Amino acid sequence: MSFMDCCDWTKCTQCGTCLNQCPVLKLDRKEGGEIILHMIEGGLPDSILNQCTLCMSCNSFCPEGLRPYELILQRVSEQPERQNSLPGLVPYFLMGTPGPVFFPDLYAMQNQEEKAVLDKWGEFPEPSEELLWIGCIGRLFCKDLENSKVLASLPKFSPADLCCGELHYRTGQWDAFMENTDRVFSVLSKVETQRLVCYCGSCCTFLGTILPEVAGRKLPYEVISLYQWLLEKHQAGELELKKPLGYAAAVHESCYATELGGDFQQTLRDVYQAAGCQVVEMEHTGASALTCGAASVARDFDLASVVKVQAKRLKEVKDAGTRNMALNCPGCYLTLAPHSWVKRVRLKYMPEELLKAFGDDITAPISRLMPRVIYTLGKRAPLAWKKADPKTMRIVS
Repeated sequence: MSFMDCCDWTKCTQCGTCLNQCPVLKLDRKEGGEIILHMIEGGLPDSILNQCTLCMSCNSFCPEGLRPYELILQRVSEQPERQNSLPGLVPYFLMGTPGPVFFPDLYAMQNQEEKAVLDKWGEFPEPSEELLWIGCIGRLFCKDLENSKVLASLPKFSPADLCCGELHYRTGQWDAFMENTDRVFSVLSKVETQRLVCYCGSCCTFLGTILPEVAGRKLPYEVISLYQWLLEKHQAGELELKKPLGYAAAVHESCYATELGGDFQQTLRDVYQAAGCQVVEMEHTGASALTCGAASVARDFDLASVVKVQAKRLKEVKDAGTRNMALNCPGCYLTLAPHSWVKRVRLKYMPEELLKAFGDDITAPISRLMPRVIYTLGKRAPLAWKKADPKTMRIVS
């Protein structure tokens, strides 16, 4: 099994709509159809390898309901240089791989009180109507989330060795993704709840959409985002706005916003506005939104391509008449932070902004995480000059 096996590609009509509507490539339909056919037959055109940002938006444009993103990811992952060896930093970011791993490195730096919270979250939960799944990044804010007044009614679950698998998938590591899927599904499929509320949108996408549609694993309950849960509670009168945000911000939707669809994209705007944020739209929004650039690393593991993509997106923020950028994805925040400092764009990490607006005290904002991230990456910098075996994910040189 592989990325592209999630679809029956004999149903593709080579209409070219997916690449015609792509906000980056914008190919005419004839050329788009020819490129899709070329990839179905095993090729990888230079236009894809050099320009595609692997943002997933093409999936939302296919009139046949196929997933062109997975076809592209398949061909990217088959490049000879990737088949032979990977940069040593790739397995470093993937939970469950041998050797040091990014998030466990960060967890090890937490104090005893924070580690005690993680231990508590690792205990298998009692049956409940709703359950909050925290995810990799949320564990770094465990003290605030554990003590949250807004989230007090939600039991919390998040074993520190489990991950939704987004980074495994987005870096084109199918075997590592499926191994991770086996781990997380074996645990979450046994949870007794009616709704799993995901703190992180990536978790919501991968647990609720990618696992059933691509990996063939469907959890026995509904998976929703924290944004949906907050909006429902506010509209029902159960959450009162305590500290209105009081600023205008351009909404940056992460890649997974297209996977979750128009309802999710509207939910983001509705809950931001409910919290007192004036929503400003950039030129590219919704299914046509530009990305933070992080996923484009999977093409060639070249950071220069990321910077180029980010420059366009940050310019759109200013062109929209603001310097505030509302982010719903922690990966987007961490990826954009250094470049945003240079461009003088203020990033607003909306999960913590919303919790603050509805009455929580945020003692450990994501901005304070950056020095720890920089230190950790600096310590592991030698991995950038090493190679890893794509099959075992072990460092080989």
